[in-house]
Amino acid sequence: MNDRSLRDVLDRATELIEPPDLAAVALAEARRRRTRRRGAVAALTAAAAVVVLIVSARVITGDRTTEPPPADPASSGTTQVPVAPAIPVDRIQPLWDPRGVEGLPVLDLGVPQVLPVGTTGGVDTAVALLDRDDETLLVGSNGVQTTFDLPPGLGARRTVSLSPDGTRVAAVGISGFFWRSLAGAWTRVDVPTSVLGEWIEVTWMPGAQAVVLRGDLAGVRVDLSTGIQRELGFLRGYVAWGPAPDGRVVAGSGPASASAPSVRELVGDQSVRRTYLGPLENLQRPVVGAASIAAARANTSFPDPPAPDDQDGLIALERGSLATRAFLPVRYEASYYVDGGALTPRAWLDDDTVLFTVLPKGAAKEYLVAWNVDTGQLSRVACWPSDFDATFAVALLANQA
Repeated sequence: MNDRSLRDVLDRATELIEPPDLAAVALAEARRRRTRRRGAVAALTAAAAVVVLIVSARVITGDRTTEPPPADPASSGTTQVPVAPAIPVDRIQPLWDPRGVEGLPVLDLGVPQVLPVGTTGGVDTAVALLDRDDETLLVGSNGVQTTFDLPPGLGARRTVSLSPDGTRVAAVGISGFFWRSLAGAWTRVDVPTSVLGEWIEVTWMPGAQAVVLRGDLAGVRVDLSTGIQRELGFLRGYVAWGPAPDGRVVAGSGPASASAPSVRELVGDQSVRRTYLGPLENLQRPVVGAASIAAARANTSFPDPPAPDDQDGLIALERGSLATRAFLPVRYEASYYVDGGALTPRAWLDDDTVLFTVLPKGAAKEYLVAWNVDTGQLSRVACWPSDFDATFAVALLANQA
């Protein structure tokens, strides 16, 4: 194993560390800085379930083998839990270097290709929201933009997120949690201090009627109409997650099961399906469709010579079996793209097309890109200065696909 490989494995292994009390604050800050908000505050497709994928770290110095799956601890001990299949070589697409994103063909989804735009005016329905320290901008479906005033005291490391249908905005920071319709006024909702402060994740639930807030501890689901709140304990432990469209909950096994991370699908509190990640190794920032999952996939195996799938990239999986539909490897940049949060799935546009954002290494602009997982076609949708955090009305964009 070379020095680069060792650094990567140690870095990815910290995702599962339970830090000692004296180091907890420093480690939490390091994790936040590593993932930032780039993948955490994405406005996702209208959905009603939760996906939690636990990541793993392992080193393989020889040929990989798939061991027989262990028995499900929740069962009688005789039920065998399936392991996700290895990534087939014929599902691995050509290596992509994100630095060539400007050369991709353009796909018009109703959002301006270059953000911010030069025309100002009223915005009734927004397709994008751009936020940075000194300004917040709404970009309308009519191709104009307007400045957007935020509640005072949120701080520079706030989170501001546009709903998937482009009609509401949520904001959280030091001074509290707030939401509003585009035509209305800000409403403050008192929430636990565990989901207030810097780098709080905001995820919209179906119909823009509820959001999930998450800090370092458990997540909190907030109904915007009633103010009713519910703690989501399964979001402890820095797990990756995202909503799904059919009302089920898919939850990871948690840091306590780091030696055999798995994905469970639940109806209510009842587990109806469980699959060990196995050779998929490390999945981050998933978005979930009716039948598929897309995620940023980090390689944690470093044999010599490397196997064809020993690369970071984007992966599309069948929801039921976690079988690979397609794997798009990206040029290796010392874990910059996946672990650094610079490559983030945002939504399924349709059954075969994933929207993702990418900040090429050394670039001044970030990009919204569409990936057809069946054909491998990549298309450029929009770009914006990298000092803005961007969220999109992905339900509106999907209507244009």
